[in-house]
Amino acid sequence: MKKLSEDLIKTVQKLIDSGKGDSNRLHEIFTILKHGTPLYLSDYKYVQSLIKTHEEQIKSEKEIRSDSSKSQNKKSEKVQSKGDNALKILKNRLASGEITIEEFQELKKVLKETK
Repeated sequence: MKKLSEDLIKTVQKLIDSGKGDSNRLHEIFTILKHGTPLYLSDYKYVQSLIKTHEEQIKSEKEIRSDSSKSQNKKSEKVQSKGDNALKILKNRLASGEITIEEFQELKKVLKETK
């Protein structure tokens, strides 16, 4: 039971530090727990709801970051794909005799610089 109280005290302290919830109420709950006085059920439920909300917010932020990272990777793949297509076009133009080898090398260098 003591371990549970210590964990709850730490949790309430984290909520206070993060600025979540009613700071006055959380300070009262913290003081009650520190004195070893039993916590009202309503206060316990209040802390639990804040924890749940906080965890959901963290999960949501992680998902947003993950989605953003995936989006950046897709953009990078698209840019690379466009560069590959441009190089293929240059090779085809060289093969068909539309451009010289010097023009090909010059244009290829420009493509690499713009990536």
